[in-house]
Amino acid sequence: MARARLASRFETLTAGFARLRQNLTFSFYRSPFGRGLWRGVNEPILFDYPADLRPGNPLRGESWLAGDYSLRGGVLRGLGHLPFDMKPPSNAWRDSLHEFVWLPDVLAVANGGGHKAARHAILHWALGPYLYQRAPMQPALVGRRLMRWAQALSEVKSGFDGQALARIHTSFSAQTRWLAKLAGQCDDGVDRLQSALGLALAACALPQQGQTLRHAMDLLDREMRRQILPDGGHASRNPSLLADLLADLLALEAVLQARQVALPPSIVAARQRMQTLLTMLRHKDGRLGVFHGGLESDALALDAVVGKSGKPISFAQKSGYQRLDAGQSCVLVDVGDAPRGAHSIAAHAAPLAFEMSHGGDRLIVNCGPNLVHGTDWQLAARGLAAHSTLAFDADVTDPFIRHGMAAKRLGPRVKGDAWQVTGRRVEDKTGIWLETSHAIFLETHGVRHNRRFFIDAAGEDIRGEDLLLADMHHQPLEGAPFHLRFHLHPQVKASLQSGGDAVLLLTPNGHGWQFRLASDATEALKIEESVYMGQSGIPQRCQQLAVRGRLAHGDTLMRWALRYAGRQAARRRR
Repeated sequence: MARARLASRFETLTAGFARLRQNLTFSFYRSPFGRGLWRGVNEPILFDYPADLRPGNPLRGESWLAGDYSLRGGVLRGLGHLPFDMKPPSNAWRDSLHEFVWLPDVLAVANGGGHKAARHAILHWALGPYLYQRAPMQPALVGRRLMRWAQALSEVKSGFDGQALARIHTSFSAQTRWLAKLAGQCDDGVDRLQSALGLALAACALPQQGQTLRHAMDLLDREMRRQILPDGGHASRNPSLLADLLADLLALEAVLQARQVALPPSIVAARQRMQTLLTMLRHKDGRLGVFHGGLESDALALDAVVGKSGKPISFAQKSGYQRLDAGQSCVLVDVGDAPRGAHSIAAHAAPLAFEMSHGGDRLIVNCGPNLVHGTDWQLAARGLAAHSTLAFDADVTDPFIRHGMAAKRLGPRVKGDAWQVTGRRVEDKTGIWLETSHAIFLETHGVRHNRRFFIDAAGEDIRGEDLLLADMHHQPLEGAPFHLRFHLHPQVKASLQSGGDAVLLLTPNGHGWQFRLASDATEALKIEESVYMGQSGIPQRCQQLAVRGRLAHGDTLMRWALRYAGRQAARRRR
């Protein structure tokens, strides 16, 4: 613990010096003299971003055109008003707006309305004062904006008149040169990687920027080596972030190939590993598991970036995931330690959490990240209680950096210095066994959480054990209350059976699953309200199976089973 505190203080001090250097650099390049180093002259631009890598969601695009400007950081509605003219509900929302992350959804709207709105938004930004404002010109934000502009302008460029297109070209060129000066000044973490990707794609659009492209590729190669793990995962352990990075990486590869330039072999190898890992983390419905701040993502968009990756792998040691795949059923389990450093700023503190799907139905889920409410909501969604796992009700060490100078400089990172997650897998003709454990409760409650899974070869019998194992070197906090939770997807409906000893789960496709739990240390199984945010980051109502217990003298054991009950004649109405 002392070593962890010392490391945190060192990181805080280092981050403070880095921010000071960044502020001085920003101030210089925004000064009248510094502007002359990146404003430059207008250059010819070639836009050929492959649109099929980010197909966009037309429903979200139509909502945007109807004035629903919901983004990461807040919900805002204002029909008849440009979102750039409205007061942002948070800095995160403002950044998402200026990143143009919503642009692919608008482009996906049919009948030309989306293209018209995209042209208007890009021209508005190019003509506005944003190029000289600090917030919209953060390097990582500029990199993401240039990638979205490159995609949009590949489709809508022909709709501009010559004067408007010249202004857009001037803005695009200036942003690229600005990013070339400041990409190396990004905060550590995924921002550096996305800045390098954005700079490389933007430099490809400017034929005269060969030196900028070489600089960008050097930055990209360095950050790919630092951030992409040997099994293909990203250091943040966020599946949907990995999918976003892969889409932009594939776009860069396609643009370079069109110019007869090859990606470095190390980046190509990393891209292939990323595709393999994403295949592993997809449920049977084609969407991603909801872990570590990630969302489900769109199945068609994932098809576009994953390609033909073959049969999913079953275990990613460095990324910390296990996949139990049998028949039409899939169980994904988090068996990794906390991401380190800046990569943990949005990570969740819930080792051994799991999700389960069958065919096109998701049954057991994690709640997912809250992307629209305040800090308290966001941190609650990152904790144990928002995941399908066991959590004590009180006296647990706070896993997040919340207060003091460390929180101000580093953000709400996960501490994660005592998780000690382990996993062991066995397979034979009868099915798959997985034994896992973590030590989050060891110092506070004197127990380890051991969790076992079994799935039979047909994928119709899933069993589990949750054991709170007393440690001989610690005094167990006997009587401490805890909850074991199984959050349900919003489309799954639960009803008690057999006098409350079992629960029937009904899926939208008419499949039934029976859940049972047995333990001498717990109260009756209950169906309670919960929220699910895995689709968009916005809470929607769902249910959870919850059982309350108390830490027993010695070991505390709970056994549960989830068995397929066949197709139901009719789906029950609430």
